[in-house]
Amino acid sequence: MPDRENEPQRRSRWLAPLLAPLIVTAFCLALGLLLAIQLRTERIARQTAPDEEWEIVVADLIDSNVRLREQVESLQAQLAEFQDPEKGGVVLQSLVDEINHLRIVNGLVEVSGPGIVVTIEGPISVLDLHDLINELRNAGAEALALNDERLVAWSAISTDGQSVTVDGYPVQAPYRLQAIGDAHTLEVALGRPGGIVELLQQANRELSIVVEPVEKLTLPVYDRPFQFAYTRPVE
Repeated sequence: MPDRENEPQRRSRWLAPLLAPLIVTAFCLALGLLLAIQLRTERIARQTAPDEEWEIVVADLIDSNVRLREQVESLQAQLAEFQDPEKGGVVLQSLVDEINHLRIVNGLVEVSGPGIVVTIEGPISVLDLHDLINELRNAGAEALALNDERLVAWSAISTDGQSVTVDGYPVQAPYRLQAIGDAHTLEVALGRPGGIVELLQQANRELSIVVEPVEKLTLPVYDRPFQFAYTRPVE
């Protein structure tokens, strides 16, 4: 079997040579853009400003030039830090760690860790399942799955009239809810007196909810297609 625990280190090694030139290029483009804006502003000012306003324009340009130089110096300092053999590795590693974090949050990689398994047998509504999942998230669950279907931020748990569905795909009872996180904290959050499990079982005596701590869970990749139709980065 592949070594899952060393997977982040392997990603760091192949991401490092890809990210380094991109970051250096971004810094250089930013420096060039700042200088181009400064030169263009000065040309426009000379062409459009009346003589009596020239002193004001010059003063504004001086202030603008000071701010731009400060930004250039800041970017140069960041670039120098990145190019430093000792510090550059730390910066690059932080970027790799952030990418890996986003991949985990978005379900793009298989994950493993300690946590709990909640086995649900008997009649339960979609809203009650939502309440259980939200309770686990509020208690610090870092990754979730329902009947081996990875749950991410945009996962839609609903019903087709006969079965519970996850993103439109049916899942059959009994339901097995897996949560990676601090097993003790998650177990206490669900099992406390007056908590969600007690309330659900009091409302329906036929419902069985069993919470079991597990030393190691492995959750699959989120393999459903998803695209942003309306959201765009702010430019």
